[in-house]
Amino acid sequence: MLSAQASIAAACQQPLARLSHLVSRPPAPSSRAPHHPPLELSSVDIREDLLHLRCHSSTVATLSRLFETAQAELQRSFEQAYERTMQELGATFSEDDGGLEAYDKMIRSRYTRDYGVARDSARQRLLQEVQWALDRVTASPEVEGGRGSFSDEVVAVLERA
Repeated sequence: MLSAQASIAAACQQPLARLSHLVSRPPAPSSRAPHHPPLELSSVDIREDLLHLRCHSSTVATLSRLFETAQAELQRSFEQAYERTMQELGATFSEDDGGLEAYDKMIRSRYTRDYGVARDSARQRLLQEVQWALDRVTASPEVEGGRGSFSDEVVAVLERA
């Protein structure tokens, strides 16, 4: 079997050698990193949403900090992925080509849109967890006035999520 594979490889070598003379070489990678502005990723605040759900002020403060931390990590992740993509793509263009700028606009738009979707999804999941925790506390028979230790339960549920 090896002899059949070896003969196929040898037969392919000759046409490939001829093709390499016909095809132009790709441009040398740029020695400098491509310059592009950082992504502009917007942040959202969930305080009003939590107040609308009638969360206690300490719960609002805790969950807001938790969401701000998650949102900052999400931003950092998207920015790093964008930078990596642009570095790899920049290595395939010559400096005077101008093609990288067109790709940059498309890639920037895609990363910004995907970040917005991920951020909004995280926001919705957090608010849904709060609503579920509130519903469980309200439905609990041993809770006086339907309030109980809502803050502790909400924080515990979200830390598990």
